[in-house]
Amino acid sequence: MNKYEDILKLFKVSLPVGYSEEEIAGVKAEVGALPFELESFFLKYGASKEIHGLQDELILPNRYKSLLKSDYIVFFNENQGVCQAAVKKSDVHLPDPPVYTSVDDSEWKLSSLHVSEFLCAMFDYQASICLAFNPEAFYFITPEEKEKIEQMFPKLGSFENWLYDWNITVYGKNGGRIALMENGGDIQMNYAANNEQDYSQMRKALENIEVAI
Repeated sequence: MNKYEDILKLFKVSLPVGYSEEEIAGVKAEVGALPFELESFFLKYGASKEIHGLQDELILPNRYKSLLKSDYIVFFNENQGVCQAAVKKSDVHLPDPPVYTSVDDSEWKLSSLHVSEFLCAMFDYQASICLAFNPEAFYFITPEEKEKIEQMFPKLGSFENWLYDWNITVYGKNGGRIALMENGGDIQMNYAANNEQDYSQMRKALENIEVAI
């Protein structure tokens, strides 16, 4: 099974578009080698318009030279440029290496053990904000309410240390996604769906645990 199939369905990518071999060669000329999993994703899906223009952005490293770091290859950028996700240049020989994040390039923290896991969880997180059917609000919830969500919806993935040390876990099924962002004792929730039916079901399930920010 294609590990990215659910992401393609979620964003309704009917005809995936990848960057060309020439474009990827240009990236390698700037940053050196790319790990297999990241290069493969760029070549197969990276230019698909449906996965761009979201809250945060997948980027070709050589398109954002200001984000190039001496020891890291940045491939995902927070929408205001505050936080980036990257792989270590020393890890490019690994097929599916760990992902690290940083807010100022002074300290890089482990976010996910594999590029593939990070991409799936990150795009699920983007979906929880950007899909067409959403409440247009964020919410604070309690640990008890988090347990209810865990009981109602399957866990799909997670990554750590995004933005200012937020740990993000994504739940959902079919065309709906719920993201819980935890930092200290705070738990923030957002959710969305790509169709009205799944959104209505999620809305009904969550209506008793929402406290809008």
